[in-house]
Amino acid sequence: MLRRAMRRWANVADGRKGESMGANWSRRRTLGAGLTLPAVGLLAGTPAGAQPATPLGPPQPFSFERLVVQAKEMALAPFQPRRTAPQWLADLSPQQHRALRYRPEAAIPLGASAYSVNPVHLGSYHRAPVRVHLVEDGSAREILYDPAMFDFGAAVAPPETLPPDTGFAGFAIHYLFAAGESPRELLTFLGASYFRAVGRDARFGISARGLALETGLGKPEEFPAFTEFWIFRPAEPRDPLQICALLDSPSVAGAYRFDVAPREGTMVAVDASLFFRADVTQVGLAPLTSMFFFGPNDDAGVDDYRARVHDSDGLAIWRANGETLWRPLVNPEELRISVFSDENPRGFGLFQRERGFAAYGDLDARFDRRPNLWVEPKGAWGKGSVRLIEIPILDEAHDNIVAFWTPEDPVTAGRELRVAYSLLWSLAAPLETGLIPVLATRIGQGGEAGGERSDELRRVVIEFGPPAAALPPDALPEPTLECHNGECSAPVLRRNDGTGGWQVAFDVRPGDGAVELRCQLTREGKPVSETWLYRLDDS
Repeated sequence: MLRRAMRRWANVADGRKGESMGANWSRRRTLGAGLTLPAVGLLAGTPAGAQPATPLGPPQPFSFERLVVQAKEMALAPFQPRRTAPQWLADLSPQQHRALRYRPEAAIPLGASAYSVNPVHLGSYHRAPVRVHLVEDGSAREILYDPAMFDFGAAVAPPETLPPDTGFAGFAIHYLFAAGESPRELLTFLGASYFRAVGRDARFGISARGLALETGLGKPEEFPAFTEFWIFRPAEPRDPLQICALLDSPSVAGAYRFDVAPREGTMVAVDASLFFRADVTQVGLAPLTSMFFFGPNDDAGVDDYRARVHDSDGLAIWRANGETLWRPLVNPEELRISVFSDENPRGFGLFQRERGFAAYGDLDARFDRRPNLWVEPKGAWGKGSVRLIEIPILDEAHDNIVAFWTPEDPVTAGRELRVAYSLLWSLAAPLETGLIPVLATRIGQGGEAGGERSDELRRVVIEFGPPAAALPPDALPEPTLECHNGECSAPVLRRNDGTGGWQVAFDVRPGDGAVELRCQLTREGKPVSETWLYRLDDS
């Protein structure tokens, strides 16, 4: 195990991770650099009309249809790089940038709704400004920069004079879930096309992106960015919140509409029209970004007081034929790309299935409260594949897991691509198929506990959860195991009284290279569980 960990350290050090992530890019770093925004007192306890006036630009007509036309016209012209923030802002450390807090009394209310807007100041890693507009009755007015909106803190010198069109790094939406509570940060757009949300009782964790281009292909990744946003004032207090965004990069321009509906989980419906300036080898639609450092199936030789550290522990795919795949995540020794082909998939997502605090033991990070994120396509997506990219990391500060849908048809210059889907951030399981779920995967030295052990064998233990409907006592399922490029012992199935499900255990003798494993519970020849998939690298 130590030899494996040392290989991972060497592989990260020699730059293999950088091939897919782009130079000096970290989603966790960029999002984390500006999200310590105050949540208390944004609405509750503030007298009506006490909020300072928000400086706004002149009104301009706006609609999503106009934005689609604008993106299409932009794609016909060469890409124009954005201006950057003044150097003194770029030179701020992440700690100094976190000190640039938006003043609670300056929160921008959205009419009589439970939402408010909190812009994020430029600085540190966030150097390219975005423009943010408020929309009401078909008219948009830009939120103008005013240093009075921010508390610069003792760690930051007084700012140079910045013009009203300075822009912002991004923004956070705060939401009052219930009367008498304090508003909480609900949704944040910050960095390239990244955004993330939470439900009522969750902690921030996994993120989504507007688009992923050339991810994990061994060459610099292109990061399209949202450059402008339009936030609509809801007509009724509990109406969904609508946000539109303009996306731009050397290869593509796009128009996005997000309809946000917070409940116990938070649903974000996405409608996007993309117009390509250049050929793209790999387009990633509905991309998800998360972190897996270590867990019981892959501890990476880490010496840590916690038993596991991850924002997500598996990829779920609901295929068009009704089969549900479950792929536990790993922190690999080298960059890994896995491709799951399908046509018109029902959905996919990255989940955090382990919900027990004791499994993590981290009072600060609270990984047990990190949400699942599920993608449900709208309309026919056609042929393509869900792609999972796993990147080696040395600590939990960097996201290393990416999942997205790639269409089979090539994406070339001049192509228009329309895509619609919903995103659900939730603590509860977002997928209910009636199949027995995989609860956990544990991997260690092979052989019998208390008996003869072997470094040449790996013991694999899979926990299948209880069925949706109770089975008769004699209705035991049968484990079906496939083992490619290795030798597997016969799987042993036992009831697990602790979970109400079943445990499957077997030993694997690896061959030359990675072993591909597939396991499923069946009854009378029909599947009754998810399909567990795993790639066991030669360690």
